[in-house]
Amino acid sequence: MNDIYAENVPNADINQEHTVNGPLSDSPNGSNGANGLSGVSYPLEADAFQSTDDTVQVLNGSLKMLSRTLKVVTNSPVELFNVTDRIKDLVKSSGIKAGFLIISTLHTTTAVFINEFQAALMADVKHFLERIANRDHGYLHNCEDCSDCERKNAEAHIRALVLGNNVTLPIAEGKIHLGQWQSILFAELDGPRERSVTAQVIGV
Repeated sequence: MNDIYAENVPNADINQEHTVNGPLSDSPNGSNGANGLSGVSYPLEADAFQSTDDTVQVLNGSLKMLSRTLKVVTNSPVELFNVTDRIKDLVKSSGIKAGFLIISTLHTTTAVFINEFQAALMADVKHFLERIANRDHGYLHNCEDCSDCERKNAEAHIRALVLGNNVTLPIAEGKIHLGQWQSILFAELDGPRERSVTAQVIGV
């Protein structure tokens, strides 16, 4: 498929690649928020994530599995992305009516988690992560005498431990079973870098 989700992108060709240029916006209408919150945007999945070709396997009879990898180039050290619509698109295209969905990040300094995607709350999450794992703390992982890590990114690893690296959700009647305010979120914790998220839909 190798496309880019075109929702909310005016005159977008879904076979055209779209990249993010400049700072991310903070408010639901895409403009900069009044509070100047950085790294929060609505909806980032519309212009940031690219998809690889799908892999479809028939496991046993009517049981099948569809896999897709989403890729994004992040712009900031810490960014929060709403990937819900991209994942809903995957489930819809799979044709699976009942089963489950597994979403995993392929990195130790990123995270996948469920929460409400709202600008003020996302700013609170970022501030919480900064408090719980401050970059200026003396980490052994960042010490040249103790570690061979050149990025000195111990705080990113610890923040990823707090948020988690995978999510499993049920699928019923062809839709992801999410609560009214729940969204599937991806966190960049050591950017800017190219990142990958895998999603698998398994069911009938």
